[in-house]
Amino acid sequence: MEAEELASRWERLHLSKEESACFHVQQKRLHDDIRSGKYCIVGKALTEKGVNSEGFRITMSQIWRLDGWVTFKELGDQCFLIEFQKIEDKEKVLSGRPWFFDRHLLTMMEVDEKESIDGLKFCFEPFWIQLHNLPLSVMTEDFSEQFAEAIGPVIRVEAEADGRAWGRCLRVRVVVDLNRPLLRGKWLRLDDKQHWISFKYERLQNFCFQCGILSHKGKGCLNARNTQQGETVPLAQFGPWL
Repeated sequence: MEAEELASRWERLHLSKEESACFHVQQKRLHDDIRSGKYCIVGKALTEKGVNSEGFRITMSQIWRLDGWVTFKELGDQCFLIEFQKIEDKEKVLSGRPWFFDRHLLTMMEVDEKESIDGLKFCFEPFWIQLHNLPLSVMTEDFSEQFAEAIGPVIRVEAEADGRAWGRCLRVRVVVDLNRPLLRGKWLRLDDKQHWISFKYERLQNFCFQCGILSHKGKGCLNARNTQQGETVPLAQFGPWL
């Protein structure tokens, strides 16, 4: 059950005096020797089926090739608490996103020691995105940062020191909302001519071809359910070409 739903349920109940009394935590009572959450992240595999914890541990350890040790603690609901020996290894994993396990996106969040695991919202993940068919005159760092804001917050534009980013495509690193359909492209007007700028998501694997949302695939899609119930749904508007 979601943390917000659980909190809302308790607000509707009549609590006893003992239940209503709030326990205040004093920071000085916390153990200083507990390993800080700055060495940890929480990962969640976006899949409708269960995840083999041992297979997950072996696969991700081999993919990441870290200098220090890393441990995985299963939290349920395809979530894992991942602890690193070295902060550099943690930063390497975070900067190398997106990661996938068995073709399913592995979303990640840094640990906030003042939040509960159930309160974490796995809603965003960074992707490198290629912008194709841009006129050379707008293939600059400044313009591309503004243009790519339509996808999500821009982390970085791959450009030369002088700001130019000429090439067959332009690469931007953007934070993508996992609960919204992927943008396939966007029209650009330059003078009296319109250009269709198509988007290509690097390392993109499983996602829903019906609605373009990354957080589910096929069976979890409302459009797919409507099709099974006899409603007419348009031809899939998304595909592996993204």
